[in-house]
Amino acid sequence: MDEQKEQPKKWPNTVAFQDEYTRKFLVSPKEVKDGYYLFRSQTGGFTMLFPEEARMDEGFYERHKKDYEDLTIIGSRQKENVAYTIHIIYENDEITEDIDTNLFLLSSEIYADYDGEYKKMKGDKVTIYFAKNEQHTSINGKQDVVYKFFAYIKSNHSHQAVQFIYAITCKDINKKCHIDIGKEEERAKMLMHSIKFQD
Repeated sequence: MDEQKEQPKKWPNTVAFQDEYTRKFLVSPKEVKDGYYLFRSQTGGFTMLFPEEARMDEGFYERHKKDYEDLTIIGSRQKENVAYTIHIIYENDEITEDIDTNLFLLSSEIYADYDGEYKKMKGDKVTIYFAKNEQHTSINGKQDVVYKFFAYIKSNHSHQAVQFIYAITCKDINKKCHIDIGKEEERAKMLMHSIKFQD
């Protein structure tokens, strides 16, 4: 029993490392950027930055060998009264080469629910197709907005790709909440650019 009590002291006092399931995906308890750990997918297909105040949702995790992985990260920043999710689908298959079809899927109602163009950002290793939108909802007569920043991130050197959706909203609509859309877009893009395919 004493061992079990002592064990948590090994880990940083963050949501990410205090969650046993999430720890399986984190490379080290050492931050690689202020407030972020290094995440490695269970397929071994990619790494990315992982926010310290977030955790993996075990109920929404799916993997098929080394070719497919579907995961959801949930987090909140209490002081700002915001909650967010990051939904990632990783694929390593020839179908990732059909960009138009994959953007059509990303735009569909079950994912980004978007009807518009994507901004193409081509780098040495990946090409990112980025877009954003906002969805207005009403809960018990109170207005709420969900802001989404999403992308299709395609390796330039392999059949690997990631569908990435970052969605943020007020955690409690009955309390004061201010979402800085510009900062959240920067945060989303930073996370997108942090994805490194292990080709």
